Amino acid sequence: MLRSRVIAGGIVVALAAVPASVVPASAHDQLLSSSPAAGERLPSAPDEISLSFSADVLDIGAEVVVADADGADWVGADPVISAGVVSVPLRAELPTAGYEVRWRVVSSDGHPITGIVPFTVGDAAPLERSTPPSTSATVAAPADGDAGIPRVITVSAIGAGVALAVFAVFLFLLRRRRTRDAQS
Repeated sequence: MLRSRVIAGGIVVALAAVPASVVPASAHDQLLSSSPAAGERLPSAPDEISLSFSADVLDIGAEVVVADADGADWVGADPVISAGVVSVPLRAELPTAGYEVRWRVVSSDGHPITGIVPFTVGDAAPLERSTPPSTSATVAAPADGDAGIPRVITVSAIGAGVALAVFAVFLFLLRRRRTRDAQS
């Protein structure tokens, strides 16, 4: 009778460990705002581009390209990252035209995120592309739609394994105690 209770208790512990070990998926950081804003028409060229994110992005792998219709990059220096804001200065001779801010940063969870922010300077036509640009700043991050399922299964299996190992040690110690008590 006691053995069946111990086994039932171990099964309950194992079943409780599986859902407790599942970690909810964390969402990637998101671009909250930009200066200039997406689709904004500016009367004159800005001095810098700034991108504000929902959390602090990592200092590695940040890339910002401000491209015109010919693909020329108008960024004047490397990106500066501070408190969830990525900014880059622009070269002074930025002409009246349509532009794309193509950005790529590493989210606080370690995954790369990318995007494009179009804007226009002066009375020029907005930049429109029929094909995606071919720079590393616009390579899309892999879709995570089903990537969490194998992770959940793996974490659940590890949790169940740990719970079963704890249960086995508990049974071993209980059996050892009974043997010792029987010999006394």
